[in-house]
Amino acid sequence: MDMKNQIEEGAKVIGLSVEEATNKLEEICSENGIETTNPIALGLWRNFVANTRRAQKSGDEAKTNDSFYKSAFGFFVSLDAPRDMMSWNRNQAKEEYLRDADNALEKGIVAVATENALGKFTVSRFFKGTYEEKIVSKLPDGAETLEDGRVYIPLDSTETYMNGGKNDAFGKPLPKEQFRRTGIFFGQIGNGEMKSYFFSYKNQGGVDFAPNTFEWCHFLCVLSNDETSLYGAKDLTFSSLTMNAEMEKENDLYRDMDSFDFESCLRDNFEKHLYPLVEMERAHIEMQSQASRERFVITDGTVCNMNMTPTKNGNRIINLTDLNAEISYDDDAITTCWIPEHLTLDFGIGSSVIVVGRTSQRTTDEGVEPITINVAGLYCVIRHGSAVEVAQPVEEDFDWF
Repeated sequence: MDMKNQIEEGAKVIGLSVEEATNKLEEICSENGIETTNPIALGLWRNFVANTRRAQKSGDEAKTNDSFYKSAFGFFVSLDAPRDMMSWNRNQAKEEYLRDADNALEKGIVAVATENALGKFTVSRFFKGTYEEKIVSKLPDGAETLEDGRVYIPLDSTETYMNGGKNDAFGKPLPKEQFRRTGIFFGQIGNGEMKSYFFSYKNQGGVDFAPNTFEWCHFLCVLSNDETSLYGAKDLTFSSLTMNAEMEKENDLYRDMDSFDFESCLRDNFEKHLYPLVEMERAHIEMQSQASRERFVITDGTVCNMNMTPTKNGNRIINLTDLNAEISYDDDAITTCWIPEHLTLDFGIGSSVIVVGRTSQRTTDEGVEPITINVAGLYCVIRHGSAVEVAQPVEEDFDWF
């Protein structure tokens, strides 16, 4: 179905004339800095129709005035590997239940389940201080069974968020897992100014969404009310992702960014995160006082070693040194960087790179180990050679003998 037919069908559903619908589409596309002929316009139109239908059913016409999804253009300064955000919450619920089962139940941290003679389950919980029971034939996926046979269900015990917003999932079972990918995006929304945004994208869409950092891209997203954060929108953000370099230059979305200076951009917009490689100890200490999403450093160095064999969690390793710094060989002259599998390593030893990430330091029985960097952003300034891919070992087959 072409765009014209989509407009006509959508207009019928929400009670607009074709002319009114066409004008609305032009308005939405103008807000997002694209032409109506661009494929992304279809996603924006469908979103407008869906929001309008919901608003009409609820009687709230105000919600239809603006497009909910916004078009973004820019690059990711950092993009973390997806993390299971439910893991910590579920572990906390388990610890509370093991420490004091009655208190965990009364505080709404868990529900408990007991199986009856008919193979069904009686689930008990406290909701806003009131005890409730319900018989169910199947437990939620997040239910846990302990070695002693007790069954508990971790619950979402946050009634309101820190910003005062209501948590619609309060009192409901925590998902068995919920992956979220976070990062720092620098770019513009629609025709707005170029600036940095915090980025967050959960569930499978966030797992699949993995553009390389410092590469220009286009996608649809949700802009927070305070206009400081971008959120992934179910499958739409992933499906709308388009790399600028892969576009035809005749495409109305294509931007010629060859003259853009990434290094100047980092200096101008992320000054408080910039540290020389030899000052990672100071960076590690100073970052502890920052809010969680601000605890990233930006540094640069020369690649002096690479290990492309992935660790258990998929990381590769590069070692960096600062050739311009005077160092004491009594101390470590290199910094180990852990590179997640979604970031491209297309350079070799001797290359100059900028890394963005979080510092980490382990303490063992032998003492404090050197600072390492969990990398979430990688930009090659001067490229030498290429990474040596690790061949998978193949066992010889002697069955023929």
